[in-house]
Amino acid sequence: MATTYLADPDTTGMSSRAAAKAQRRVELLRASARIMAEKGFHAMRLEDLGEAVGVSGPAVYRHFSGKEEILNELMTGVSEHLYEEAQQILSGIGDPRERLEILIDFHTSFALEQSELIRLHNRELFRMGEEGHSRVRAAQGHYLALWADALEELGPPYAGDGAKIAAQLVIGLINAAEYLNTRVGAALLRRQVILSARSALGLR
Repeated sequence: MATTYLADPDTTGMSSRAAAKAQRRVELLRASARIMAEKGFHAMRLEDLGEAVGVSGPAVYRHFSGKEEILNELMTGVSEHLYEEAQQILSGIGDPRERLEILIDFHTSFALEQSELIRLHNRELFRMGEEGHSRVRAAQGHYLALWADALEELGPPYAGDGAKIAAQLVIGLINAAEYLNTRVGAALLRRQVILSARSALGLR
């Protein structure tokens, strides 16, 4: 159960040219996330980005005005997608424990499968302009509230700000898995992340 952010675009009804352009745009975003997470925002050259997807550096400008727009799209896009998709998968589920289990599974999939976006967020968030930064923080606040709302229903230990604090700590715990992503087997890491997150919230 992973986020579909940067999944292949739905090109139904598009002309072949429009479909190719939409696909190329996603490919550029994927490559940008990998390169910036590895090298940093300033070290990424448009020539390197173009080469990664098989186009020239100047051809990148057919899709984006520059690196700043790419960074803004990645940072706001993933934050808003996490919230919107989590909201969808929780629709109609009333039991707070079940909601938390779903959120843990969902966020673990994201942290392990798109870890470059977590590294990018940690490293480059401060480079965003005020508008983009506000969009990211708003989406993250809504996402955090999904966790906190479920936690509050578990009882007194999570009353008031306790739920938000616990939610932030557990999300941080899951995000930290990206530092281990290449050191241990994927199945083992996923199991231990989920067990740790569940234990931290008192879920058995």
